[in-house]
Amino acid sequence: MLPVPSITHSHVSREKGVRIRMEVDLIERLNILWRPIYPYLAQWICQWWEKKEGWMLEIGPFSGGISDAMVNLLEGVRAVCLVPEREVIEGIRNEFNRQIDYLEGAMDRLPFREASLDMVLSRGAFFFLSPEILRETSRVLKAGAVALLGGGYGPHTPEEEIRRIGEESKELNYRLGKRWMGRRELEGVVGSARLGCYWVIIEEGGLWLLLRRN
Repeated sequence: MLPVPSITHSHVSREKGVRIRMEVDLIERLNILWRPIYPYLAQWICQWWEKKEGWMLEIGPFSGGISDAMVNLLEGVRAVCLVPEREVIEGIRNEFNRQIDYLEGAMDRLPFREASLDMVLSRGAFFFLSPEILRETSRVLKAGAVALLGGGYGPHTPEEEIRRIGEESKELNYRLGKRWMGRRELEGVVGSARLGCYWVIIEEGGLWLLLRRN
């Protein structure tokens, strides 16, 4: 059995950290809409994860789908999702793999010890991405571990799937207050974070930031 990542604290007060309040029903609809997309994203993400086993963390209010796909794809993976609102966790727990662990907490104060995780993921990251979140993501990665944060369908999702959900997904994102971010804006966030690890921006199938801890 794989060890549970070391947790430094289990709760962060609502006055501190990043808290995203969103319409739970809209998030649940997005998860249902994107469910057929997550296996394609997982297949693409696997190329960046050389180890392909261990503990992965998915962060943000859209967590669960990629974790579910990764756990189904790779036998040696255990997943934990950190979500900023308890109400959102309940919807995710009902929709995806029951073997996934869920935590409520702030994304800019991750409740894990330094160098304790093998991968960190976030889809829909541009709703909340900040220098503080990037620094925390880098902190919890083990040496040689990777993080992938961003948004998009990935390059493996068939065009017919994108056409099927594209308009509704865009409308839901707009209603949830999605913040538009281009490459230059993302570079600015990364620069402000002053990361001490390798990073590269990927524009294949969306806009993604890949981190690798030395």
